[in-house]
Amino acid sequence: MQQSNYIRIARLQGVALNTLNAHIVNNKDEYKIIFVRQGNLSLRIGDKKWEASSKTILFLAPGQTSQITKFSDDLDGSQLIFDTDYFLLCLKNQVKLCFYPFFQFNSVPVLTLSKNEYLNLSSLLKRISYEVNNSESINDNLLCRLYLNVLLIEIERVKNSNDDDNHSPLSRKDMITARFKKLLEKNFKTIRKVSDYAEKLYISPTYLNDTVKEVTGKSASETIQERIILEIKGELIQTEDTINQIAYHLGFNDTSYFCRFFKKNTGVSPQIYRQSNH
Repeated sequence: MQQSNYIRIARLQGVALNTLNAHIVNNKDEYKIIFVRQGNLSLRIGDKKWEASSKTILFLAPGQTSQITKFSDDLDGSQLIFDTDYFLLCLKNQVKLCFYPFFQFNSVPVLTLSKNEYLNLSSLLKRISYEVNNSESINDNLLCRLYLNVLLIEIERVKNSNDDDNHSPLSRKDMITARFKKLLEKNFKTIRKVSDYAEKLYISPTYLNDTVKEVTGKSASETIQERIILEIKGELIQTEDTINQIAYHLGFNDTSYFCRFFKKNTGVSPQIYRQSNH
């Protein structure tokens, strides 16, 4: 079974040296943020080439492929890696990773920062790094997760500000995906068929699946399933409800099926997942 619930920070120059020209595929639940403090980095993400220089951040979502093709001798920075389970906090109404605009497949994965913006974000990264290396208690671990959440929110603010300045209009596929996610967030406990969401959006199920996959890297059906699993994980971590109660809250009439559904998608039973995260 693949390890979950992790966070790692590494020096960017070391990462570049060790993985130059290697094709890297992000795990299905893994997110990466690359901070370029100085120097230059050439990176291929999917079939596109991107250039990053001083005070730049790059983003990689689950399932994306990347390849460092070139970097300057003075390259310096950090690479932050974490998975969905690590991000999940003991908080209700936590922002969902899949909703951050910089983790969408079709978004520009490079964000250029001002000096003050970079200093603010890098200071948060330093706090995360300190907690990762010095964590001794559950509270220390919680603090690190909180800092990670603050970092992502601050990055989103910077990106949204830059997008507002550029006045970039959404494409039709972006709008369909955004409307689908809004509908999903409101109805995932009761509506789980792609065809039902497609009907509400006045498009075919196939077109909805293909559109969402092009924008996010995951089909509409995968996104629905992922949202349900995320909610189950949240209930297991954030509440003391029994497995039967959680299944009922989320619209599963058969607890045995609920447990099989969770294990099929995570590799562990709900009971084991709860025990390992308490």
